[in-house]
Amino acid sequence: MRRPTILTIAAVALSIAMSGQTLSITTNGGGTVGMEIGDNKSITELTIAGEVNAVDFDYIANELGELTKLDLSQVKVVATSGTKTSSGNSEFQADELPAYALFGSNISTIVLPEGITKIGEAALGNTRLTEISIPASVTTIGNYAFTKCEGLKEITIPATVVEIGAGMIKDCTTLTKLNIAAPITVVPDDMANGCAALSEVTLPPTVTSIGNGSFANCGALRAIGFPATLLEIGDKAFYNSGVTSVELGNSGALASVGDFAFAECKQLESVAMGSSGTTLGKGIFFGDTSLQQVQLPPTTTVIPAFTFKGTSAIDATTALPSSTREIGDYALYGWEQAEEFRFPDDIGYIGSGAMEGWTALKKIEAENLATVPTLGEQVWAGINQGEVYLYVTSEKYEEFKEAEQWRDFKVTIGSTDATEIIDDATGANGNVDFIIGDGYLKVKTQGEEITEIRIYDLNGRSRYSAAEIDATTAIVGTAQWRGSTLIVDVTLANGSHATIKLSI
Repeated sequence: MRRPTILTIAAVALSIAMSGQTLSITTNGGGTVGMEIGDNKSITELTIAGEVNAVDFDYIANELGELTKLDLSQVKVVATSGTKTSSGNSEFQADELPAYALFGSNISTIVLPEGITKIGEAALGNTRLTEISIPASVTTIGNYAFTKCEGLKEITIPATVVEIGAGMIKDCTTLTKLNIAAPITVVPDDMANGCAALSEVTLPPTVTSIGNGSFANCGALRAIGFPATLLEIGDKAFYNSGVTSVELGNSGALASVGDFAFAECKQLESVAMGSSGTTLGKGIFFGDTSLQQVQLPPTTTVIPAFTFKGTSAIDATTALPSSTREIGDYALYGWEQAEEFRFPDDIGYIGSGAMEGWTALKKIEAENLATVPTLGEQVWAGINQGEVYLYVTSEKYEEFKEAEQWRDFKVTIGSTDATEIIDDATGANGNVDFIIGDGYLKVKTQGEEITEIRIYDLNGRSRYSAAEIDATTAIVGTAQWRGSTLIVDVTLANGSHATIKLSI
């Protein structure tokens, strides 16, 4: 007669512990969660009290497929050794949410236990979390801890954390807000890579390094505050992000910016860097089609390969610092809007294809150069060099005229500041060069004969006239006009004209 009574009491106890799909259990030591749950694997909400270990988390992740809410606020995580979980690990420390603990589960809500010091590698990765509160006891967050939590909207890393791992929130595609209150020095590689909706980022003032790919493919990220402590930005750190401006002037100690750090940022319009001797990686602004204004460090000597390739909207007159000595391969490729360009004084090398595709180019100022720069292959591919004036000094004229690739321009002695091309004799058989020397003007063609030269002042009064020259070279003395600005008009045998305004 006592057996029915015992069964009735057990049923009442079970109804108290489990209501519908909700279950609360108290463990009898680590590794006993499965025994406590028994056949109730269809539960959607679970509250646990007592000790648990990595074996218990493995059971929850793999056996409770319908579980969406997990309350661990009354749990103590204990160490375990010797039992291999589905993560492939068999050694787990106490007070850690184990590596891959709940990876791939359907849990959308979790309350973590106070007292844990570490969230292990990928512990909550690829879950359905919509929010997370990290206990103040946590000091370390492992690699990919929250990766691919596609329902997570925002996350705050508390001030107690001293280390966060690579890819911590990688591919959290709906995450909009990241607040790092932790005094970390390194933003790890790929930390927020692929967080397409991320629009608000707060970095602590202690950061010295932003790792490779940290904010790559963050399309909604328009701006970020760079701390004054920043020393380096890694490769592809902001690749294909949505940043519209980069202000690094406050980061006075910035030592390096990695390869393709800001490449393919289609919304980026302006960049300002500090005055430090920052080493630039290759392709840092590659494909930034909206980029217009760039202020590189004034001590920059090398523009690395691919730096500005595809930045067709950039202001070519201000992009390169005066200290530039070398332009790398394809570094300025595709500046199709540039009509004129002045080489920095100390430029010594221009790489292959460096200025390819400058289809609007009309004149180059090179008279400030002490030497004729060495060139790579096809530096000006796609440019009709025969229609572009290259201004040089009389001392370097013959060198430019003889140098490979340089001689293909209209090499002219003079200055772009003093000379304005009015008519370049389009259709003439050969180019017309105006060589301005000390007290003379030399007019030289490369085929068509000169029939007439006329010189006027700015009021239209004739100062010189010579007809029936019938030669490809003519020299006019100009000493009597020193200090004057004149118009020189040359008529060729085919009827075309070459006309310039120059200051004597």
